[in-house]
Amino acid sequence: MALFSSKHSQRKPIAQSKILLAGPVRNVASIIEHEVETLVLSLGNFKEIVCFVVESDSSDDTVKKLEELQGRIKNFSFVSAGKLSDRYTRRTDRIALCRNLVIEAVNTDPKFADVDYIAMADMDGMNGLVTPQKIIDCWEATEPWDVITANQLGEYYDIWALRHPDWCPVDCWQQKHALESVIGDKPASNLAVAARQALLDPGLGLIEVDSAFGGLAIYKREAFLAGRYAGTDKHEGFDVADHVPFHEELRAKGYRIYINTALINCARYPDAVEPPSPPKPRGVFIIIKRLGHAVFGKKRFNKYLDSMKSM
Repeated sequence: MALFSSKHSQRKPIAQSKILLAGPVRNVASIIEHEVETLVLSLGNFKEIVCFVVESDSSDDTVKKLEELQGRIKNFSFVSAGKLSDRYTRRTDRIALCRNLVIEAVNTDPKFADVDYIAMADMDGMNGLVTPQKIIDCWEATEPWDVITANQLGEYYDIWALRHPDWCPVDCWQQKHALESVIGDKPASNLAVAARQALLDPGLGLIEVDSAFGGLAIYKREAFLAGRYAGTDKHEGFDVADHVPFHEELRAKGYRIYINTALINCARYPDAVEPPSPPKPRGVFIIIKRLGHAVFGKKRFNKYLDSMKSM
């Protein structure tokens, strides 16, 4: 971790500040209203709240729902980027593009010219436990944060977006892939990902990191405008968590990033629930599977079976 002192240690008080609640969304028609209302309530002590959502690639009624919210919620606006998947095959690139549209709006749209803070949020079920007091706690922290990010009641899930010199110094999924040929798939996953998903006691306070997200991050305006998101590694071309290159730019410019362990936003990551085990195969299928493992190898044959299931 680079050793920088924060360039902007003073925080403007909540009661005197305007905050932008923003984020990318896709297929959230059933939950977006509750998410926005919960987050707006949690930010209720700010002098003014504005909302800006960037939608793309939805196949449900998300756009229709956003239109309804725009007509009903004060200072709520959105844009639809359309079907980005036609031009950008990587999901990470699409998310980065949508987040960069938020940066561009903050930088150029007159209605965001006096925004002091930006709350970048996932709006797919991640932030149901955020409260006004938890936001106040961030402002009462003595650490000179420029970016402050969330924690969960369960294990801290967002290891892909995490960078810390001791805790998670590398891309967890790239490390997992590198370890597969050495120790096998499950041990590699346990070592590179699961072992790092620590249970962070809310009493730990703030942990300084080089990158983190966890479903919610609050940025000082000048820090938010200091970088750009990217979904692909600029050197090797593999998928990356878009927060990592963004935060790398912020850190290089002296901005400081923290996890606030008391900023609990949900019990656990919604997608972290393990799927039920499939029924055990019987009869002929067992024989076919054993032959497949013997001829092609277990890992290769299982990948073939998985591809058949998705057809």
